[in-house]
Amino acid sequence: MAERTALILSGGIALGAYSAGACALLLERGQLPARIAASSIGAINAAILAGNPPERRMDALRRFWEVTAGRAADWTVPAVGAFRQLHSRISAIQTLAFGLPRLFLPRLPGVFSAIPGMAEDAALYDLTPLRHRLAECIDVARLNDGTIHLTVCATDVHTGEEVRFDTAEQPITVEHILASSAFIPAFAPVEVDGRLLCDGGFSANLPLDAVLDEPAVEDRLCLAVDLFSPRGDRPHSVAQAAERLIELLLGNQTRLAIEGQRRLHEQRARAGERVPAVRFLHLVYRAAAHENVMKGLDFSSATVAERWEAGHRDMARALSSLPPAAPGAFTVHTVEGRIDSPAAPVAPA
Repeated sequence: MAERTALILSGGIALGAYSAGACALLLERGQLPARIAASSIGAINAAILAGNPPERRMDALRRFWEVTAGRAADWTVPAVGAFRQLHSRISAIQTLAFGLPRLFLPRLPGVFSAIPGMAEDAALYDLTPLRHRLAECIDVARLNDGTIHLTVCATDVHTGEEVRFDTAEQPITVEHILASSAFIPAFAPVEVDGRLLCDGGFSANLPLDAVLDEPAVEDRLCLAVDLFSPRGDRPHSVAQAAERLIELLLGNQTRLAIEGQRRLHEQRARAGERVPAVRFLHLVYRAAAHENVMKGLDFSSATVAERWEAGHRDMARALSSLPPAAPGAFTVHTVEGRIDSPAAPVAPA
């Protein structure tokens, strides 16, 4: 039976450079799937891929991730140990204080709205630069021409529901991508089609259900790039505990979704239904030793390059270790990678 392949990309702000590197490997091998589902920064990467012709995809992806050229944090030479930690922290603090001119900028009153007597505001940063950058990087007509079937996920601010925008059902525009990336309260929610929407990660950070809920006769291979792992080390500080909080919330969200899809698949098989084989390749990013609780704001050129190369390397390693499909079975193959550990082990399914 023929196997249908899909790519699923999670949110993770600056960690999205890792999934960009994984996508670059697929582009180089001519293996980019024609079906993609994504949230947040994953939706941005996916829209760039779908919104460009094949010969321009790599260049468009690289141009988008050239986000911090000329910043003070990039004038230093990346080092190791404590100096590398300091470099990463300075970069994140710069982003927190000044934003990124090519993606988002501080807005007023922004953080000052927390001071009694100041005007109220719903966000810290303005996404207008990202809106312009996406318009430059994406051909909306090509995005919707059916070459790549794209689903972008957001979250309804009022109801908490997952909201899916699918090119097979309606045109997707820059506003839909911005809505999927509106991580409140950093960014203001975006109104689309009469609904107030925020980041897709609040409901489906790795939107695997958007793919696996679709009826299929063919066997399936899902290449999922996840930027948060539920596995981690014991925290020894408040900052490390806060980092684990985010990883546990988003990593366990994905783990439960995978388990739910596997149980549903097995129930259908036990009921006598003819079910296709599903191979779920779960490539998971784990933070490097020098990263910190603000790693999602570390957009320094050095870190972006490290994450890109790690995603490229880990996707190649994951594909090379992918076991063959078992007829009618739902199998999960998990590979954990990190930028400071080229030989990271393959985790058992």
